[in-house]
Amino acid sequence: MRVKKAVAFFLAAGMLLGGCGTAASDTSSKETTDGTVAQTTEETTDGTAEAGNSEEETPKGKYKEPVEVSISKVMVTNPHLIEGQSPEKNIVLDLIKEDLNIDVKIAWQAEDSEYNNKLSLNIASENLPDIMYITNYLTFRELAENGMLADLTDVYEKYAGDYLKSTYATFEGRNLEPLTIDGKLYALSTANIGYGHDILWLRKDWLDKLGLEVPKTMDELKFVLKEFVEKDPGGNGEGNTIGLAVNATKPVAGYGNKFGVEPIFHSVGAYPTQWMKDESGQVYYGSIAPEMKEGLAILRDMYEEGLIDKQFITRVGSGETDAIIDSGLAGAWFAPWWGQSPDIYIKNPEVELVAVNAPLDAEGKYNHLVPTPTGDLVAVSKDCKNPEALLKIINEEYDIYRGIDAEGLAAVKPIFDQGVSREALFPTGGFNLDYYDVVPKLGKLCKGLVENGVMEADETTTDYDRWKAEGAKKFADGVDPADSNAPNNFRDYYGRYVASNILDTPENNPVEAAYYYTTKSSSKLRPTLDKLEEQMYLQIITGEKPLDYFDEFVEQWKKLGGDTLTQEVQDIIK
Repeated sequence: MRVKKAVAFFLAAGMLLGGCGTAASDTSSKETTDGTVAQTTEETTDGTAEAGNSEEETPKGKYKEPVEVSISKVMVTNPHLIEGQSPEKNIVLDLIKEDLNIDVKIAWQAEDSEYNNKLSLNIASENLPDIMYITNYLTFRELAENGMLADLTDVYEKYAGDYLKSTYATFEGRNLEPLTIDGKLYALSTANIGYGHDILWLRKDWLDKLGLEVPKTMDELKFVLKEFVEKDPGGNGEGNTIGLAVNATKPVAGYGNKFGVEPIFHSVGAYPTQWMKDESGQVYYGSIAPEMKEGLAILRDMYEEGLIDKQFITRVGSGETDAIIDSGLAGAWFAPWWGQSPDIYIKNPEVELVAVNAPLDAEGKYNHLVPTPTGDLVAVSKDCKNPEALLKIINEEYDIYRGIDAEGLAAVKPIFDQGVSREALFPTGGFNLDYYDVVPKLGKLCKGLVENGVMEADETTTDYDRWKAEGAKKFADGVDPADSNAPNNFRDYYGRYVASNILDTPENNPVEAAYYYTTKSSSKLRPTLDKLEEQMYLQIITGEKPLDYFDEFVEQWKKLGGDTLTQEVQDIIK
């Protein structure tokens, strides 16, 4: 029985959310204009029953007869399961059965590192589940181009719920275009929300102490970093203050690379690690573009002048860089809006930060990449008789998630309150939906509350959003030393209020890559090419190799398979 109580609640962790055979009978039903139910066994040309065995052909119409669907899932590493709740049997599956008359069966699960290999074996043996979670775009292309997936074009238009369609609309077609082949839609994508690019973070308290303005250009940034290093506003001791903190393991890795140096390259029109198009429509790899040399020269000079952490090459990953920043040693770093650790406040209660769109290019624009238009995918086997079941399941999941189904939310809340992973219980696992512009949207929500005491919420605003905005407001009003949640309020204030409100300003210039995915030769060639590229960055920046080594790197990259990959990308997007 479902809990008969309306609850306006949003899970703080952010709840995200199957041939498909009918049981017992092939007879479906269809409502006539006079409200009676007519029986029919006719099928449409796409293989779905005309009425889909549904009492109403609506996004959440309940099937008259049970429909069983199988689904593959990525195994959750730490699901925190409790008694009575498992991926195979849980409260969410019970609600789907009760509301939709769909029996969801887990065909198989695999850990993330092994998932694509197992799916590939299923493809080879033509033993596919009804609904597939797909983590690799090339695998999706293989399935679609070999006629193994159901056409979801009409199914999507007819059965996608309002929330699914409204979130997808904010992507302006970018997330469905890569999944549409010859005019037919073959999968749905998780939402890779926008505005997760790196911005410049600085110690505002240090700027104020030295009487410095917030830098905008590359020259201004270098001047500020030099002042930080030489004048030690944090009192770290001579030679201990770091200007720009950098991620040694991946100083250049692409979109949203926490503590990377990509914004410096972007300021000179270079987009490393990305497949780009030139003015003639030809594809090129951003890391070998001529503009890269200018960016490398800037970074090389900064390192030589001591403006970049001299020890960054000896550090491991972003965790050690986090520790440097949290300890108060660094004055600047690049990170997304969400990239601040509460630990910097815990260890430095006096800390003040500022987020900046910098360095700007010669035209006064802040160039930054936009994310991959698609994330993980869900698709339906061509043998599935009820492909619309996928849409109905997603609609059910998100009606619960958004609180539209208040009884459903009330039923699952006690389970998730105990820390149980929603990915383990929801049939589509990590399939996540949200608005592309949700970050600046929530930034405006926080801005209104912090600055004017008014939270301008709309129908998309969740209780979680309100809670975060209220946390930012509490921090802005003054920290209560007794408030144990102050570090989290600090993070909300700087992430959701300060940073989120600079992400969609006129100086921002979002840049889209030409292609985001792998090709047929990627698994064979990329390991060698990526290692060569990573070594090049470190060798040139630290002075181990001369700047002109970049030209040698370009030639090596081409000969070792780069030209092959470039042609494969060109063939795909032609």
